[in-house]
Amino acid sequence: MLNLLQQHRRYTPLGLILGGLIFLFVMSSLGVQMPAYSVFIDQQEKFQTDDPEAVNLALQRIIAQERKRCQQDIDLVNQVEIEKVFAKRENIIPAEEVEKELRKNLQFESLATSIVVDGKAVASVKSRELAEKILNNLKREYSWLDEGEELLEVTFAEKVELRDTKVPSQEIIEPPQAYQLIKIGTNNPEKYLVKEGDSLWLIARRNDMYVNDIVVANNLNSDKLSLGQELLLVKSKPYITVMTQVKGERVEAIPFQTKVVVDTSAGTSVRVKQEGKNGEKQVVYQATKLNGVLQEKDVKNEKILREAVDKIIVKGNRVVRIASRSGSGNLEWPTYGPITQYYKGKGHTGLDIGARSGTSIRAADAGYVASACYQGGYGKFITINHNNGLVTRYAHCSSIAVSEGQSVSRGEVIGTVGSTGRSSGPHLHFEVLSGGSFQNPLNYLP
Repeated sequence: MLNLLQQHRRYTPLGLILGGLIFLFVMSSLGVQMPAYSVFIDQQEKFQTDDPEAVNLALQRIIAQERKRCQQDIDLVNQVEIEKVFAKRENIIPAEEVEKELRKNLQFESLATSIVVDGKAVASVKSRELAEKILNNLKREYSWLDEGEELLEVTFAEKVELRDTKVPSQEIIEPPQAYQLIKIGTNNPEKYLVKEGDSLWLIARRNDMYVNDIVVANNLNSDKLSLGQELLLVKSKPYITVMTQVKGERVEAIPFQTKVVVDTSAGTSVRVKQEGKNGEKQVVYQATKLNGVLQEKDVKNEKILREAVDKIIVKGNRVVRIASRSGSGNLEWPTYGPITQYYKGKGHTGLDIGARSGTSIRAADAGYVASACYQGGYGKFITINHNNGLVTRYAHCSSIAVSEGQSVSRGEVIGTVGSTGRSSGPHLHFEVLSGGSFQNPLNYLP
């Protein structure tokens, strides 16, 4: 009898445990709530767990990792509270998911230096020293000088200041990332409705963009456009513009002019009676550049060092009749690309059109080639006389496809874009002269 009692006592605890587990399972299946812990962040319930210690350990890990990432002290902005409750088992998350849930809802702050542009913080770094270095590097990048130039002043076109303040630690970035962010700036999408006469190239040119940018942004499969079609134009604008004031003194070429003399007795022959020679002048100027691009050039003094010598071509009257097709007076664009520098009168006598090296250059109108040669700072250079008072000139070509005296049609390929002569990169410098005086090409272009 005693042995039976002892056996009963030995097996009863196991029976109780099994019974209890069965009871809990049944009660849980019936929707009965279990003891648990609710985690509140800023007084809002976020999740429930059955392991409060998992919350504390996860919180410690997150704080340590964030402090290591920032490499400085951080503050937890949120208030985290744990409250004992009863909850349905299906609402209780496993301990291994606690850290993930906390990360989704926690925010940290840290002392940083923000670069503020026109009152708006655009980038935050760990220290004022790093922020100052970023701004100085930005100034240095755009303070390059042409030969004979002296730097007078470097400033920012915008109001730029440094502000020491606490910011969300997630917003503190490394200096290289901040530098690129400031240079690239914002992407401002604008809507554009296609008008009569529009083409992808004309739209790109008017908005200082590349055709491919428009094609990609709008998923276009062809270059055909419809009236009223809506296009999205995405243009980037740097947060900060570096403005430099420079003064310079240099010797510039005075391009020679080409004169054609008609000899009725010469038939179809063409000969050069006198070779042309560039002149030289010494120019003293002050200029303003924005992010390294010339905006204004004020010529203070010019001194002629050597006069240019005209080139004289003698042609038979039959050649002249063939080659004297007059232009219409309205010009077409000589190449494709955004305008990188506008006409500024004496400061900049033409229009700079950015394009990849090797891009075709076309005659802006019908006429004859007055010159096609290398001309000092202009590099490989083409002049077309349109026999209506207008002359167009094409500079910095990589190749020339026409020769002097040749008749050309409107839109005919005359060369390719390059960077010969005094040039900072591939582009076409396009000039228009009327009666020998420089004109704004945009007044003649569609």
